[in-house]
Order: sequence, then structure tokens, then C-alpha cells
Amino acid sequence: MKKKSVVIVGAGPGGLFAAYELAKSGRHNIKVIDKGDDIESRQRCDVLCGMGGAGLYSDGKIIYHHRVGTFLPLIVGVEKVNELNDYVESIFTGYDVHVKTLDSEEKKQLDDFRTKALQSGLNFVVTRTAHVGTDKLVDLIRSFRDSLIDKGVEFITNEEVTKINKKTVVTKNNKRYGYDYLVLAPGRDGSEWLENIVRRDLSMEFGTDYIYNPVDVGVRVEVRREITDFITNLSRDMKFYLNAGKGNRQVRTFCTCPGGKVAIEDHGEYKTVNGHSEAGDPYENTNFAFLVTIPFTKPQANGNTFARYVARTAYNLSGGSVLVQRFGDILRGRRSKEETINEWLTQPSLKEAVPGSIPMNLPYEYMDTLIDGLQKLGKVVPGIDSEHTLFYSPEIKLHSLRLLTNEYLETTRSNIYAAGDGPGLTRGIVAAAATGVLAARGILKK
Repeated sequence: MKKKSVVIVGAGPGGLFAAYELAKSGRHNIKVIDKGDDIESRQRCDVLCGMGGAGLYSDGKIIYHHRVGTFLPLIVGVEKVNELNDYVESIFTGYDVHVKTLDSEEKKQLDDFRTKALQSGLNFVVTRTAHVGTDKLVDLIRSFRDSLIDKGVEFITNEEVTKINKKTVVTKNNKRYGYDYLVLAPGRDGSEWLENIVRRDLSMEFGTDYIYNPVDVGVRVEVRREITDFITNLSRDMKFYLNAGKGNRQVRTFCTCPGGKVAIEDHGEYKTVNGHSEAGDPYENTNFAFLVTIPFTKPQANGNTFARYVARTAYNLSGGSVLVQRFGDILRGRRSKEETINEWLTQPSLKEAVPGSIPMNLPYEYMDTLIDGLQKLGKVVPGIDSEHTLFYSPEIKLHSLRLLTNEYLETTRSNIYAAGDGPGLTRGIVAAAATGVLAARGILKK
């Protein structure tokens, strides 16, 4: 019997794990297309696209929790998400990626801290986490890719899909690839691409075929690691959820990098910040994202447009880079200045960041929430809200559009599936991988 063809757009966790699950059956011809470079050619400046996706040059935290980084519980329920996470973990374990285990005393310390957080009105979420490290991820993804090639998966890199027809995709170089099933997994960097594609080529409409997720906009916070080691040694990716500011907006910590560095993501027309940490956590600072979640409704439902506006403003204010400011200067209503950097107790790990005024970049509603939120964190993590703490701006997460799907992530267009961050389903490595597995299982059922 002739094998049917599957084209997967995107070689990040969603696309790779979809290919993995499909390749196990041997029933399909599988092509994975990505606009970026293959792993041997990717540079650290290519942080958003290419083999491994944006996760390749992240700090490599592998987090297993049904609440973290996913909208899947809304689609399939918590029990199914936990089952998918367990399956993804079994695959990572085969590549020597193991969750850190705690002894009884450490578990008690963590429980006591969670209670203290609740008493202060903070929800501290404990996750099962494995840490690979930015420096080790390349080898892991290379091994994973090679195993897929051995199973017959074909990878096509440096090819950007520019048009989707009913049975073919067309690339920028005018190459055509036929498909019986299509998996859209373009990653976070592909969210704008996807929005254009689904409107123009698939005639999808807002409300019936896709909706918009709330958008995350905020800063990356950097402190001396001595301030946070007591908790990150127990729960590496400290995750707080709280409400703050006059608008009682939701703010959360995300992507904690103990002993790590702040890094730049280059989007071409603007830059944003992220965090990296290597195996062994060798550096003197710890950083984490601090993000405000605000849903957009009317007259502009697409929060991505606003997030990009914030990023472009920071790019202009910094002269083509990103901004950094001491928390104490923010509280005093004054900008931070380059000539005083050497006097700062917390030295910026991102040397390219330009000292300036972040309140000129972020609207009042965001700044009010971030300031109040950090001060609330200071009640359970003393010193995290000191005047020496650094804010970097902007940190934005572009995953606003969310394709509407069935329980196997098939979109409203037959035989076209969604996976990962780009279609707005997830916000992280494990969650994206789980959606890839689920989409593949949907194809296999047919």
C-alpha cells in the first residue's frame, strides 16, 4: 500500500515530536520543513528558528506540569495532559534527561515555603523539572534528529513555506511539497506568519476558526544568585502566580535561570530579552521573566500587535538594543545611566543592554503591576525587590492567535493539524512536544 505523505512545518519540539510519533509506525512519508538552518549551521544569534526551534538556545528546562505552558487542559482535560507529559518524559529519559529528585528534608522545606507563599497571597507552583542546559541542548537535539533520519524522516531546512494549497505547500524558492496531512508547528517566531497564512490561504475567520490568547508583556529580572539560591536549589524554575497593581492584573514568574545570563533575541526589526543557563550554573546572577497577562478584546483583539509595538519602542529608545534599569531608579522616577554601571551591586550579565528608562517603554498599567508584584515577591524572597535588582525590557511572548481544534488538534480544515507555540496551544518545550505527539496520533487514527 502506498504510504501517505505528511508535511510538518517547523522543526521545533512540536514538529520533531510529531515526526517521532509518526515515524514509529512506518506508515507515512514524513517531511519536516523549517525556514532556519540545520543544527550544524545554527549560530547563537539564530535563537528563534531552525532545527530545534526557539527551545534549542533556551536554558533547557524540561518541565512536567499540566498547568505550565499549555492550553491543552482546555481541549483534552488534565488527565490526558498528564498522560502525554509522562510519555514525553519517557522519551527524554531515553536521552539521559532526568528529573531532579528531592529527599524528605528538601520536600519539607519546599512545602513550608509554599505555605509561606500562600500566606502572602502568592501561588507557588512546584513542578517536576529536569535541566539540560543551553550548552548541552545542541547535542541532545542533534541525536534526536539523527534518530528520526534513521527512521526515514526527511528534513528540509532554509526553506520558508509561503503558501498552503489544498494538497501542497509552496516555499519561497518555489518548491512544492505534496501532503495528505499537514502539521502546522511554526513555533513562537512563526505566530505572525501563521496568522497571515490561515487568513489568506485557509480562509479562516476569527471566532469560528481561531481566537486570540491573552498576550504576555513584561521584563526580565536579574538579581544576585545568593538571593534566590535557597529556593531555586529546591525548585529550579520558581513559578509564582499572583495579582498585583491597581488593576489587580495577573503577573507570573517564568523561565528562571539560576546562575545564568540574560540574552538577546533578535527579531530583525526589534530585539527582546530571554534567559540562558548552562549546565552547572556557573554565573553569579539569576534571572527570570516577570510577565503581565492582559487579554485584549475590543477594538483590537490581537495582543501581538501591541506586544510588537512595545518591542519596537524599546528598540528605538535603546538605539537598536534592549533597555536595562535598576529597580531603585524606577522607584525614584529616574533613568539609569551608563556612567554609573560599575557602581551597581548587581552587574548586568547582558553587556549589550543600554541603561535607560523602562517606564518610557512600558505603559503605566504594566509598570504598576510589575512594581507591586516584585514587592509582593519580596515578602517571601527577601532582597528580590531591593534597589539593586535589574529590570530588562522588553520580554514578550508572541502566542496570541490560537487555532481552534478537536481533541486531536485537527483544525477546522480537514487533515490540517496544529502543534506547539505558533498556533497558540503551548508556551514551552514539554507542552509543545505533547501537542506534536497528540497531532500525530490524530493522523495515525485516520
